[in-house]
Amino acid sequence: MTTVWRAFLTASAVLLGFLVLAVPFVERGTGTFVISVVSFAMLAVIFVASAAFIRLDWDPFEELW
Repeated sequence: MTTVWRAFLTASAVLLGFLVLAVPFVERGTGTFVISVVSFAMLAVIFVASAAFIRLDWDPFEELW
């Protein structure tokens, strides 16, 4: 299951990187700015959660096997 969490971590890191690169081109007060902030918050939560799951070696389906 760690492979799945690492995939989430990598994907969210790449998307956060793209979002950071786009910051100079986004004007404050526009709809694009709002979407960027919401996307950043969502990706940051996914990044932190997947890092925590990797660190804790959490497998949500462990009891099913």
